Amino acid sequence: MTTSLRVPYITAWSEETVPHPLGFAWSDEAAGLRLTYADPQPQDWMYGVLWARQGLSAHGRPEWKLVNTLRQRRCMLHRLCQVCGASAVDPVSGRISWLLADDPSGKPGTAGYTNAPPTCPSCIPQALASCPRLRRGAVIYAVGDCEPYGVVGDMFEPSGRRGVVQIQRNASIPLDAFQRLERALAKQLLVVLNDLHRAPTPRETR
Repeated sequence: MTTSLRVPYITAWSEETVPHPLGFAWSDEAAGLRLTYADPQPQDWMYGVLWARQGLSAHGRPEWKLVNTLRQRRCMLHRLCQVCGASAVDPVSGRISWLLADDPSGKPGTAGYTNAPPTCPSCIPQALASCPRLRRGAVIYAVGDCEPYGVVGDMFEPSGRRGVVQIQRNASIPLDAFQRLERALAKQLLVVLNDLHRAPTPRETR
């Protein structure tokens, strides 16, 4: 028997790949060389870092292990569910429903930062059922607020022969690390979660 899995909203699709030749160019804003595209557009940058270009067609085959950069960032900024794309904010309390793979309760202050977007209560049972890692120790929180902290991105350096050379993959870079941001290609937004309250596991509805 085969089971049809729902493709999460943030999952990348094979036909969403967009070629983006990279290079370094002088930037007055950075007062030095900054990573850029061959055909830079103003919308390529946010928070002082260059973002990976990606389509939004949701066509082709789902790339289960990859995240669509634009949809992940949209979920973080607009508090949208990473599974269905609808709001993850409770209309009564105003709190955001968040499913975390690791329990951050032992960390002082906040939960630290995460690249996992919210998950609305309706989608939590499905997420738990389909992801072995979540089943091993996920924790559900009703979050008071979140704010951008940094990015997950690849680091590059100028190269005389090839123009650019990649020196690090999937680095976590805070938004105040300005010199590192100038040499990074951001792929996911990191946010800090504040005012966390433990929440019960919602029952699956049919």
